Amino acid sequence: MLKTIIRKEHKNQWEKRAPLTPEAVEALIGNGLKLELEPCDIRIFSDDEYKEAGVTYPAQPDNAEFVLGIKEPPVDSIKHKQVHLAFSHTIKGQDYNMPLLQKFLDEEATLLDYEPIVDPATGQRTIAFGRYAGIAGAVDSFHILGQKLAQKNLKTPLTSLKMTYNYGTVEQLKEHLAEYDLQQGEPIRALVVGTGKVGKGSIEVCEWLGLPRVSAEDFLAGNLPERSFFAVLSSRHINKHKDGQAFDMNDFVEQGIDAYESSFDQVLGQFNILLQTPYWEEKYPKHLDKARMVANKDKLPLVIGDISCDIDGSLECTTKASDIDTPAFTYNIDNDESVDGISWDGITVMSIDNLPCELPIDASNDFSAALKTYAPQIMAMDLSKSFDECGLPDDLKEAVITYKGELTPKYQYLKEFL
Repeated sequence: MLKTIIRKEHKNQWEKRAPLTPEAVEALIGNGLKLELEPCDIRIFSDDEYKEAGVTYPAQPDNAEFVLGIKEPPVDSIKHKQVHLAFSHTIKGQDYNMPLLQKFLDEEATLLDYEPIVDPATGQRTIAFGRYAGIAGAVDSFHILGQKLAQKNLKTPLTSLKMTYNYGTVEQLKEHLAEYDLQQGEPIRALVVGTGKVGKGSIEVCEWLGLPRVSAEDFLAGNLPERSFFAVLSSRHINKHKDGQAFDMNDFVEQGIDAYESSFDQVLGQFNILLQTPYWEEKYPKHLDKARMVANKDKLPLVIGDISCDIDGSLECTTKASDIDTPAFTYNIDNDESVDGISWDGITVMSIDNLPCELPIDASNDFSAALKTYAPQIMAMDLSKSFDECGLPDDLKEAVITYKGELTPKYQYLKEFL
């Protein structure tokens, strides 16, 4: 078994999540596994709770063979021939994390990423914070909309809505949102794009706020109520085949921009807040590129919650990631500049890239419940053997980006980004 440590998170002061809860740790130790813990004073579960669960404490990641975390580890923390499991944010060849990927190669280290771990039967991710990103992203975006409307003295109950982290647990948040009546004051017209786990989390928030749902068909036809509502659209509603053929999801996933283009301009002007949730990469159409924003300047939403946080991606007004301390910036269409804060002069964007941190207890509990089945399989891998024979099951092999300093076959394409 690999000598395993749960490391502390380094991203920022808000990163209180834990990959394994004390309860999960106790169960694993009870099954004969040994786990060590790096001290941390902001983790949502105290070090004492882990000590009571039986961890070896204190411990340092430098001395571990397998380092278990959530967000990407600091580049200089990767030691020779270590194994790390984290959200590495390298799979799309993200520029800002290519030094991290190069470090794994240089140190002959092994990197597993949570994102590609999926259920073989459904293709759905099995270890993820998606629901909590959707919930927190929606609440924070509605909070920002309330603050923006207040700048013009436009009354709405959302003015009193706070950032997600103020409400503790999901259940406490849900109870609070039930007190709002958004049929009072300025109409709130929300569009949720995407129906995955993140999208469903955002939909929950709309429902908790009591917003009536308008069907996709009515929304596209312009059959809208005069007061507040929300609608949900998926890829088939906002993309069209270039040749006029019917939209086919499998074909869209396969061909992307080679055969499809965005039809998002057709729905602009019907909502004042957009909650963007789908997975996106360069092969797919952009919905708000700069040209479309200029052409539809008077129809753009007041606030965009880019929960997917694809910088310069599907929504080119998302010029950077925001954070919990500074949750919003405003993109000015005329000068193509972004300024931190909420302003009436442009689209105000929420693009926090670690939203589940605002619900650390619920997020950690769900995440840990899934991870505790995978952790022992990784701990048992045999690094003395080849990648094919290391002992990992096929679903975990799909998540191995580097193995002992080499890109695995699935991730050879990342060479061009290094």
